[in-house]
Amino acid sequence: MNFIRQHTRFVPPSQRAECWAEINRANFGELEVDGMDQGLDDAALTCFGVDDLRVFEIEVPAHRVSRSDRHGSDGLDDCYKLLLQLDGRGRIRQRARQFDLRAGDWSLYAPRQPYAIENFERTRLLAVQIPRARLRGFQLAELHTCESPTSGGVGLAAVLGSFLRSMAEQLPNLPDDAAPAVAETVMGLLSATLARRQAEAQEHATLPSVLKARVRQYVHTHWADPALDIAQIAAAMRCSKRHLHRAFDDEAQTLDRFIWRTRLAHAHQRLLVADGRPPAIGLLAAACGFRNAAHFCRLFKDEFGVPPSAVRRPTPARPS
Repeated sequence: MNFIRQHTRFVPPSQRAECWAEINRANFGELEVDGMDQGLDDAALTCFGVDDLRVFEIEVPAHRVSRSDRHGSDGLDDCYKLLLQLDGRGRIRQRARQFDLRAGDWSLYAPRQPYAIENFERTRLLAVQIPRARLRGFQLAELHTCESPTSGGVGLAAVLGSFLRSMAEQLPNLPDDAAPAVAETVMGLLSATLARRQAEAQEHATLPSVLKARVRQYVHTHWADPALDIAQIAAAMRCSKRHLHRAFDDEAQTLDRFIWRTRLAHAHQRLLVADGRPPAIGLLAAACGFRNAAHFCRLFKDEFGVPPSAVRRPTPARPS
């Protein structure tokens, strides 16, 4: 795969720090770059174009890069940045979050926001610039990392990290026509990881009004499924049954009642359309998600005041 390599190797020692700072600014926007300990001798950056992703392999001595809030936005920060620690120890800080990076760890952040990255020893990094449109729909205002409170989240983060490491090793050998497939794999793994992370937090983060709207839509879509119940809805919403019940505490009817009243409304409409030629009650009950015809008839009469067999389309009044 084609690439461009920039380095400080043949630059006079007195100019290497500024040279490396210029390389960073040319690729990542207005950053402050400071060498630590021995300065910035033998720093290198290799850039690959992987479809619409820009991928950088960075080899650099101990250093610090930061973006302060006094720098305005520019075209180079119109992206998200996925950073994998290939070798060495580092630390990233953004807003109130801080995360220590070891080999294999990754972080995702929005470079428009002030941040600071420190690497405490000679380090190899893989940085992926992702167009913001690629992650539209995810809430990414805060720093994201490979940390997760669940085994599923940890597993997805580890798979993403392993793929990025393999990609870093093989990029120079990959044919250019493989770029779209590689980019889609990166985005697929990252999207799955972010979706899992947001689902884990959704139970606590979703506003009750938003959750109720999603639940109602789900019921209106799945009302005919006889397996539709609180447990199925909770699984679809990625929250607990208890959380669902709490969301509907201020409603005039429980969620269970909302489900069977939705089914009864559809059954009533079918009987009106049948206009005196109703289907068998057992078939109607099953088609509307009820497992028991007698239970269906009892609920129907309680709801509409007449049994299903008595429902007729209203006769239009004759003109006088």
